[in-house]
Amino acid sequence: MATPKLRFKDFDGDWSNKKIGNIASKVGSGSTPRGGAEAYTDHGIIFIRSQNVNNDQLLLDDVAYIPEETHVKMSGSKVIANDILLNITGASIGRSCVVPHDFTEANVNQHVCIIRTPHDDPIFVQSFLSSENGQNAIQSKQAGGGREGLNFQAIRSIDFHFPPLKEEQTKIASFLSSVDEKISQLTQKHALLSQYKQGMMQKLFSQQLRFKADDGSEFGEWEDSKLGELTTLITKGTTPSSLGEKYEESGINFIKIESLSSNGKFLLDKFAYIDENTHNKLARSKLEHDDILFSIAGALGRVAIISRDYLPANTNQALAIIRLKDKKITRYIYYFLNSDYVKKIIDAESVQLAQANFSLGQLANLDVLVPCLEEQTKIANFLSAIDQKIEVVAQQIEQAKQWKKGLLQQMFV
Repeated sequence: MATPKLRFKDFDGDWSNKKIGNIASKVGSGSTPRGGAEAYTDHGIIFIRSQNVNNDQLLLDDVAYIPEETHVKMSGSKVIANDILLNITGASIGRSCVVPHDFTEANVNQHVCIIRTPHDDPIFVQSFLSSENGQNAIQSKQAGGGREGLNFQAIRSIDFHFPPLKEEQTKIASFLSSVDEKISQLTQKHALLSQYKQGMMQKLFSQQLRFKADDGSEFGEWEDSKLGELTTLITKGTTPSSLGEKYEESGINFIKIESLSSNGKFLLDKFAYIDENTHNKLARSKLEHDDILFSIAGALGRVAIISRDYLPANTNQALAIIRLKDKKITRYIYYFLNSDYVKKIIDAESVQLAQANFSLGQLANLDVLVPCLEEQTKIANFLSAIDQKIEVVAQQIEQAKQWKKGLLQQMFV
């Protein structure tokens, strides 16, 4: 006897257990076209790879193409509308989506499995695969301790419960599709806001767009300065192990490059910790309120502002500490360092060794365009307002994803 915790009131009766192998007319994948990179073309038949299979969505922004004759030769891996695609190898193993109903045709490589369910709703089946129970099933079926991925026999053996009527499957699928559509709309809104912000930053820092004073008068010319002239300190830290010290389970925050996201947010689950003795040994890189962190190794140009919420804290040699003479210009400098103008300088001047590097000297010598404080404030306030909107949408996306996750746990047995 099996019934879900959350169910549409129009339906009743126990759900029955079935294996994917019993409901699928096809479980298989393709291969890489012969000829390597030369086998692909600028147009033709879409060739789907694992990076195109996102969580619940087929991404077609970055697809490869193969000629019609190659597609015909690979007829066994032809993809059609309503096929379920499941990544079966690599870091993205377990990601799945349903091919849209208005899709024409495509082909697929050996890293993506096609599951075709002619008599069952594909969105219902794929929703189970993306649920916590489905992901646990996928994890348990992996060969070689997870290193070799999923084989077709393992996929066919995945079993779960189905409602007695296909109409209930369709009702569940339709409801979850509407949730996915809401998430997609929010994601698109987030992307558009981010693009708008980048466009406005380009116009503002190139002075194509200028603010006016509160009395309607024009602001004066911007001054050229070096970043080093605006600071009391530009330095970096070191790794505790170089002093014979180690990280702790808790203690004083130790911020590394992986602790910063590409949009200037701190990732608390990526913080390391040191004890007070190590913090004092690393006195040069003790962080203060309104310090700006700027990544100078690896993923160059990540920028963040230290607030009191994260203090006491320290950092390592991959992050430069920029301490300004005038704290009132902190937000303006933060946005300036995020601008395309600075990104282009980094790309042109970074040293490509084992990994990209940007020196403290290069950072101190960076040309900074400085308007008067009132115009700086207007620029920073304008961009901060956009950031707040972006953050609100990001939170809405996360809330919608968590809501869907909870639905999946309750709507499947």
